[in-house]
Amino acid sequence: MKFYILGQSNYAVSILLDCLREQFPDAALQVDIIANVPREQNDSRVWPYATPGVETREIWWADWQPEPDIPCLLGSIGRSGQAIVQFFLEKFDIGPERYASTVHPTAVVPSTVALGRGVHISPGVVVAPYAGLGDFVVLNRSCSIGHHTALGDFVRINPGVTVSGVCRIGRGVAIGSGATVLDQLSIGENSVIGAGSVVTKNIPAGVVAYGVPAKVVREVGS
Repeated sequence: MKFYILGQSNYAVSILLDCLREQFPDAALQVDIIANVPREQNDSRVWPYATPGVETREIWWADWQPEPDIPCLLGSIGRSGQAIVQFFLEKFDIGPERYASTVHPTAVVPSTVALGRGVHISPGVVVAPYAGLGDFVVLNRSCSIGHHTALGDFVRINPGVTVSGVCRIGRGVAIGSGATVLDQLSIGENSVIGAGSVVTKNIPAGVVAYGVPAKVVREVGS
């Protein structure tokens, strides 16, 4: 069984390799990691990766000749995800339909959950029935997503977060570790919720909010 990992955040690569090994415990796994940043700019010296039973090799993007039937994984679980997807779309015309999802076997994801492309779900995650996850959503360890809640594309939920039922989380939102979003609330696109915050009212797009209760403190990038 073969996969491509597109992008070269080695912290993310190590997590993806471990998830693949757990997801397909009996398969002979081969993974080509397609690097899009020079080695000297990569974090491999800080975050090495090696998973027993998974054969890996690293290929510089300009030397890569993709096979059309091999599923791709997004090699980022952080802010670089959108840039990596755009890079490989422009260079190789690889769209969301080419990306597979990784779901750790300890995660609870009912069959009624609508799962987008390129989603990553870490150990201990619980997703309630009828939730919807857009493309390239990342759910980190032990977070919880409520029933009928919709997460837009590229949403990043950090460890220990609780998003209650019937919430709407816009594209590109990042929610920090241990935060709680109460039910029937919305968070606008590209906003950031600080770690440990409790969101008790709707949050507009493009802002940073934190605290208990969470309050808007500035615009993103300001």
